[in-house]
Amino acid sequence: MSETERVRHDVDVVVVGAGPAGCSAAIYCHRAGLKVALLEARTFPRDKICGDGLAGKCFPILTELGLWESLKTLPHGNTHGVIFSSPKGDVVRIPYAPEDAPPADGMVIRRKVLDNFLFEHVKSLGIPTREKFKATEVLSEDGKVVGVAGEVFGSGIREEYRAKIVIGADGWNSMVAKSVGSYFEESDHWCLAMRQYWSGVGGLTENIELHFLDDVMPGYFWIFPLENGEANVGLGILETVRKERNMDLREVMAKIVQHPRFKDRFQNATPLERGASWPLPLGSKRRKSYGDGFMLIGDAASLIDPFSGEGIGQAMHSGRFAAQVAAEAIATSDLSGTFLKRYDDRFWALFGSEIRLSHRLQRLARFKWLLNFVLGKTSRSRRLQETMAGMLAHTVPKTQLASPLFYLKVLFD
Repeated sequence: MSETERVRHDVDVVVVGAGPAGCSAAIYCHRAGLKVALLEARTFPRDKICGDGLAGKCFPILTELGLWESLKTLPHGNTHGVIFSSPKGDVVRIPYAPEDAPPADGMVIRRKVLDNFLFEHVKSLGIPTREKFKATEVLSEDGKVVGVAGEVFGSGIREEYRAKIVIGADGWNSMVAKSVGSYFEESDHWCLAMRQYWSGVGGLTENIELHFLDDVMPGYFWIFPLENGEANVGLGILETVRKERNMDLREVMAKIVQHPRFKDRFQNATPLERGASWPLPLGSKRRKSYGDGFMLIGDAASLIDPFSGEGIGQAMHSGRFAAQVAAEAIATSDLSGTFLKRYDDRFWALFGSEIRLSHRLQRLARFKWLLNFVLGKTSRSRRLQETMAGMLAHTVPKTQLASPLFYLKVLFD
């Protein structure tokens, strides 16, 4: 086949990237009766550097798709709350739900397991999928996106997926976002994180742990329990601060596990891999995630929580919204950016206030004295612990955390 020849596929929607965002979008497009194809550059099962925490906002999607019960049978660690520690060492455990509310559970599941599970479900539905397909170009005509082109690694054959709508779900380094002019690296709105799997970490419980330490503020050191006594251990810090301090995250990790607060816990522990780092594009700056013929979802749209670093829940919801709007757009033959803006509006109507609050909390976390003050008081106050539990369970508005009245309450509790 000569270089000028093309293999062409015609679909309603082509989704580039098969992580939680892309798989969710493909499944919901299929449910809406659309002809959809899902392209992935790697081969499953494949790893994705991540904290691996699956939070409450994922569960409605997994339940709606009928996947939650099956997912719980896969290897994972159970979580029922969060352990916070302040820079000066005060420790407080906050359950996911207050005592007077129904119990709330979470899990820590390796992305190699989660993503493969979702991808296998996509295939089971008969949705066309391609692995090892490197999408290298966004196709456009008259200023409108009409598909993507690329090739299966090593094939030497150029293939085109012509589509009414392209959904870019290809991660932080998104080719689709770059091609449509929606990719920006800004240190104030990016975080760099590092993950390392360990065995034998002492003192693991069914809680995720977030430790605020001088070495990683504004950020945190985490320990998340996995199955079989293993743990996901990592840290994240705002890219602006990392650059200012010229930090090597592997060196910081080595220093933290020898910190007096953690040395005993890691004394008999063994790292199972060399720590790996990855960027997190934060939702603290709202990007344009739509245009004529395309939408961006998940990390490609910079939807990560600026305070917690959580991204899977937002990714899955963004896939759901994008698929809904794709079906509406195709039904009305209006593929314009003006119409597809509905996707962006719906996502931010659901998550906008939470993401904006998280950005404010991220800025507050720069003040060590404030973290010491709040976590210190909370560690000694049952009432404050219940308030924080209500915020985690969404029974108490999180906006209280950004209100001066909350800190007056802490002061006089």
